[in-house]
Amino acid sequence: MAACGFSSIVVRRARLSDLESIYRIEIECFGEDAFPKSYIRRFIEENSFITLVALLDDKIIGFIAGLLEVFMGRSAGHVYSIDVKPEYRGRGVGSRLLEAIEDELRRCGAEICYLEARVDNVAALNLYLKHDYRIIERLKNYYGFGRDGVRLIKNLVIE
Repeated sequence: MAACGFSSIVVRRARLSDLESIYRIEIECFGEDAFPKSYIRRFIEENSFITLVALLDDKIIGFIAGLLEVFMGRSAGHVYSIDVKPEYRGRGVGSRLLEAIEDELRRCGAEICYLEARVDNVAALNLYLKHDYRIIERLKNYYGFGRDGVRLIKNLVIE
């Protein structure tokens, strides 16, 4: 399988017809920690959410969902989920999705973007750190007893 680069990946808004594909990816990536299908549907249907899919040859290979909120007294994007099918990881798909949602959030007025990740999810943490996120707090038992998380934040406004 040839490696795909940024140029061959298409990112677009998610549609309700993408629900099954997105939900399967969520289950594949997060198992018991996956959002229920009703949440994924909400991510797609509610206008307040920004949900994007990454496609390669018209096949959904990843998605990202976020919401504009207020955090730490600032207009903020909150990334709820970012998933890339395991066989497509390490090829820039996660980076492409993260950059695309940051652009959308900036256009909506977000000054910062934040998200949470499990402390043992090294691949995700490396992705976020590579994109200038910084850890601001540890979240004890965030993902269930004995499964801590961390919250990361990034400034979206060029100062």
